[in-house]
Amino acid sequence: MTEIKSKTDQELESLEAQHGFTRPDRGSLEDPNIQWREGKPDYRSLDLLYYKGKSKNHAVGSLEIIVENLVKKWEMQMTHITSPKDWSTVKLDEYRVMVNHSQEMTGQDAVKVGTYNWIMEKASKDLYDAENETFESSHKLFREAFSGGFPWEVLEVYSGPPKVAFSWRHWGAFSGKYKGVKGDGQKIELYGFTIATVNSDLKILKLEVYIKFEGFLRALQGKATPEDLVRGQELVGTGCPIHQQVKTE
Repeated sequence: MTEIKSKTDQELESLEAQHGFTRPDRGSLEDPNIQWREGKPDYRSLDLLYYKGKSKNHAVGSLEIIVENLVKKWEMQMTHITSPKDWSTVKLDEYRVMVNHSQEMTGQDAVKVGTYNWIMEKASKDLYDAENETFESSHKLFREAFSGGFPWEVLEVYSGPPKVAFSWRHWGAFSGKYKGVKGDGQKIELYGFTIATVNSDLKILKLEVYIKFEGFLRALQGKATPEDLVRGQELVGTGCPIHQQVKTE
């Protein structure tokens, strides 16, 4: 029987054939032994947004692609897999995280509170009150804001293992609501810099994240414009071959 492919699958395959794009590697999503937090995630729609909106097209096998896939696999595991024994991207007994050179947090504690909460722990409470958000509520908050997805890409890699330093970009259409503020579909971007200390097996030992999240949160509350967040083309570069051709849906 001929498989009927969805429109999303067809678009993904078309862009891959036309531009040589490769799907992000998030590890084995078919392992029957994995304990999923909310069921097995489906990344096809997010991958399509990534294809259409990314500003870089790193070469297959490049250090940039290796780093990007490691981070995407890490994000999948920290967000969707409940059991630490299934976190293949980190060395659990050594894994630590730190934001803007604040106090270190153990990886397991970071997962308990949720990525948004440990990254924005020091945010002004009128913008984001990490103490009163749980793992579940924080993810719900931002999923509702970026209802179509919030893709992520590596921009530049400045050093290889064991200390991998890289800049990155998040972006998405603010088409939902954030704390009662309704978006009108405007693109909001978030830039940052990370140093990932890894071992010889590329397991993460420590993440040091440097980010200015205040402007991002202000834009979601209508207190700043998305244009205020753009830090210049020197971070974005010349762009992906379809960046100007295909409008993000």
